Amino acid sequence: MTEVAQETLELWSEGTRLAADLFKPDAPRPDDGYPAILLCHGWGGLKDHLRRYAEKFARAGFVALTFDYRGWGESDGRVIAVRDAPRLLEAGETTLKVRVLREIVDPVDQTTDIRNCLAYLWSHPDVDRDRIGIWGTSYGGGHAVFTAGNDDRIKAVVAQIGGFGFPPEHREWARGRAAQKASGQIDPVVPQGGLDGIEGLKGTPDVARMAEHSQLRAAAKVQVPTLILDAEFEELNNRLEHGWAAYMMIRQNAPAEYDTYPCKHYAVYDDHFEDSTDRAVAWFSRYL
Repeated sequence: MTEVAQETLELWSEGTRLAADLFKPDAPRPDDGYPAILLCHGWGGLKDHLRRYAEKFARAGFVALTFDYRGWGESDGRVIAVRDAPRLLEAGETTLKVRVLREIVDPVDQTTDIRNCLAYLWSHPDVDRDRIGIWGTSYGGGHAVFTAGNDDRIKAVVAQIGGFGFPPEHREWARGRAAQKASGQIDPVVPQGGLDGIEGLKGTPDVARMAEHSQLRAAAKVQVPTLILDAEFEELNNRLEHGWAAYMMIRQNAPAEYDTYPCKHYAVYDDHFEDSTDRAVAWFSRYL
């Protein structure tokens, strides 16, 4: 069995430090470099939760990168000035009292973090930049498809139990929250402390940002091979409106497969770990 080498990294996403780990086969580098996989965890997930996935990909001959989104795990939180801070009218260094925001589920920030981690992976000397795939799970499954639909550096996708959009019946309410943010009616202006939280899920969703961000629209732009794996009895969303709908769009433009496991959402991580990762390895081995 191939041994795995791990490297702890400090990456940057629009000025925020991200904690990341790189896994690769502990073997001589191929002349053209290794194919690579960027792993994206879901709502409230951490990079350490994906270690076993990354190690399995590395043993199969891939470089694999895991990371914590800004404000989660070992990554820095987002910083904003406190409400009564002086106006920032000059460039350069200054001393400022700030508020650190953590554990916000913001698809715009998170997909920006993904793109910056992708930039690092694309530039790594051990990676064949023409053979990079993306793997995502839960909310990160939608992020994986969104990234593939907007960045041609991605050559193959695996998305499992993914979320692909904001419920349209709640959009007007979410736009009202956006208006409250814009007018400063919320303190801090980015929701914190469980406001708009969902029972059983960690963190505070920024519903104003979610309402205007559609992973499903991005699915229509995906032109690379995509494997979507779902839980047949998915309880967090209607899989026919999410994973299945994304598959039906992608299959018009690229090789695509859709399959389900006979379980609910979280059982995919445990009961179906081996099979789902075997299928992901086979998919990336075929298309990268």
